[in-house]
Amino acid sequence: MNISPATIASSPVTLPEELIAEVLSLLKVKSLLRFKCVNKSWNSLISDPFFVKMHLIKSSRNPHILHSLTYLSSTSNSKIGLQNLSILRSLLENPSINLFPKDSIYLMEKCCHIIGSCNGLTCLVTSPRYPKCEIELDIWNPATRCLSQKLDSWYHDLNFLFKLSFGYDNLTDKYKVVAFRSKQVRVFTIGDNVWRNVQIFPTYPYEDPYTCCQLNGVYLNNSLNWFSLRGFRPNDCYRSRNLSVQQFVIISFDLGIETNTQILFPHDFDQVPDVPPIVCVLMECLCFSHYSKGCDFVIWQMKELGVQESWTKLLKFDYCNQCGIFEVHDMLPLHVFENGDTLIFASNPKQLILYNCSENRVVKQTTVTNRILISWFNINNYVESLLSLIQWKW
Repeated sequence: MNISPATIASSPVTLPEELIAEVLSLLKVKSLLRFKCVNKSWNSLISDPFFVKMHLIKSSRNPHILHSLTYLSSTSNSKIGLQNLSILRSLLENPSINLFPKDSIYLMEKCCHIIGSCNGLTCLVTSPRYPKCEIELDIWNPATRCLSQKLDSWYHDLNFLFKLSFGYDNLTDKYKVVAFRSKQVRVFTIGDNVWRNVQIFPTYPYEDPYTCCQLNGVYLNNSLNWFSLRGFRPNDCYRSRNLSVQQFVIISFDLGIETNTQILFPHDFDQVPDVPPIVCVLMECLCFSHYSKGCDFVIWQMKELGVQESWTKLLKFDYCNQCGIFEVHDMLPLHVFENGDTLIFASNPKQLILYNCSENRVVKQTTVTNRILISWFNINNYVESLLSLIQWKW
């Protein structure tokens, strides 16, 4: 039977809605926002909460990092850069790659500081410039370019500022800001927009005076986590104190029940490192990294959050010999790639290191040569999302 081209043209192929949703869920947010204009059916599909969640799950497989950028020729802090982690991996092969092309840099109207990102929503505060100034709290979706109305603002003396962190409570489907300072912890639930005092931390999260890392908290599975030293005051110097391994803990704050616990370090962590450990998340597990005897660099992974017996040693290698650098630097694990064999580190504002876990060796290291100063220790994990800001009252 012969079918004429005219017959084919008059018989459009109809795809099942489930297949259309599956294909569309693989696309970037920018494309999906355009496709909402195709017809009412697509607009309804892309706006549907079930589709938004399905897209977020797919998008989570393509992680990015988000952080403030400082150009060496400028003092402005109002630029935020978004970078796909696969580009960082490519940078090791081709150092001339532009890390932050124009379409990956956002120019903010105000001088902003990122305090956290969950499910594609980023929490921002304005950066204080004067001893007394107004601090503003906002939620921003970089993918949709939507910025919330002001959630809250307050005037505060810089000498008594709270440290802020942002996370998602998956039990109530609420986003929360945790603010803490010595002898006080407060929680702000977005939507309710009210600050509440909660249980104080038993020990203050550690703040590195050089990198200012860790105080944003590391988000994982309904919790925010900080490295801390028991008996250590906020302004104490790490290297000037006689520390013991018994002082090393991780403060874990449960965003659902709004209480904290202390996670002890592994039993085999038996030596105080020369530089403070760094808490991070790798392969959806809580981890911390540190230097052990000599120049060995070690990453510990907690297989089950909150269970001390689940600590395992993820990797250990001789940093000095493999990298050819014979002094200890802060080194931040950024990401483990899909096969679980390759790990990327940031060693300083200009250096990236690619490590092969199965071969136990440094494969590549490179120096970023553009004129952007990258503060790796203030980066935030980010995934694209269609989540809307209109669900909240102002």
